[in-house]
Amino acid sequence: MMRKLLDWGGGSVFRSTTPEPDEGSKAAPALAVLFSLMMIPAWIDALGQVRAARPDLWALSAFVGVSYSIACILAVPLARKVSWTSQVLVCLALLAMGIAFVVLTGLENSWVLICALGIVAALMPPVVTGVVTLVTLVGLSASAIYLEKFAEQLPNFILLFSVTAAAALMVGLANAYVELKHARDQIAMFAVAKERARFARDLHDILGHSLTTITLKAGLARRVLETGDLDRTMTEIRDVERLGRQALADVRATVSEYRVVTLSGELAGANETLRAAGIEADLPRAVDDVAPELQPVFGYVLREAVTNVVRHSGAQKVSVRLGQDWISITDDGVGAPQDAAGNGLRGLRERMAAVGGTLETGTPSRGGGFVVRASAPVPEHPEESPASAEADNAVESTGGQA
Repeated sequence: MMRKLLDWGGGSVFRSTTPEPDEGSKAAPALAVLFSLMMIPAWIDALGQVRAARPDLWALSAFVGVSYSIACILAVPLARKVSWTSQVLVCLALLAMGIAFVVLTGLENSWVLICALGIVAALMPPVVTGVVTLVTLVGLSASAIYLEKFAEQLPNFILLFSVTAAAALMVGLANAYVELKHARDQIAMFAVAKERARFARDLHDILGHSLTTITLKAGLARRVLETGDLDRTMTEIRDVERLGRQALADVRATVSEYRVVTLSGELAGANETLRAAGIEADLPRAVDDVAPELQPVFGYVLREAVTNVVRHSGAQKVSVRLGQDWISITDDGVGAPQDAAGNGLRGLRERMAAVGGTLETGTPSRGGGFVVRASAPVPEHPEESPASAEADNAVESTGGQA
């Protein structure tokens, strides 16, 4: 209920910003013990003053002071391991014990609240820390004014405020470090995942097509050898060797991200693969009509579509059509391949999405078969400025003379 009341007023501002336990669990106890050891002389002096002025309250003051000291030492390392509500209760208990000690020993010992306010800054959100510090200082100031000791106690109040503000700043820096470390880890994880996806997609596109063509060529060589045509057999074997070397070079280029796919090269490879599979190929003779920026991604589409035709379709004919911003591959086979939702087409959709395009698959409007169609917007180029056009015209009119 207490956390709901705090969250009601500030949303994410009131969320606990305590660093993860593993980040500060080693340093917090050491700092708490060190700070308490440094305060031992001041504690002894305060208890000595109480014993001289109020002997009847000395035992109670000593008990409260020792309990308060031990609680402050154990609060940070132990409170980090409990729930947020328990942390609030720990802070309230420390403040109550500190105020009780001040009441017993006098306003001149208000400095002891540094411990409680510092732990509040370490465990609570900044807004809560500010409110608690403000309320504490207002209460101490009102008591000092009532006892006519405000000027005398002003240094203690300034000390309380400055130390609490410094503690809150250190906690904020620690939180920023933790968030930065987590963000860096997330970025590294996403980078690794993206690189794995790229490598898997490229490896599938390269080896899937190359191994399919090599298998077809090897089968064709075997069948030709059975007929006794050694010359043609040697030709097919040389093609298998060449394709194997090319696949190895493509894998190496993919690993180093130096591989470049061209649409014209993929058309030539598709023609060879379809010929080896005994499939009639109706291919365009040129790729000049296709936007240069889209030719590489269309090359990947053509490669994967032809590989699926050879593997799954049982087609007798394949037609490829090109436009400025689209490519279409149609076959007359049995229809959608079994892995229509597999890695190949999924990888193509990712490639098309990267250029703002789409990939569509389905059955042609007339007859059976399967069609793959990819399209993407042609990237716009900045128009030539009038000044540049006039300068070019001037150069042309002078025959290129300066």
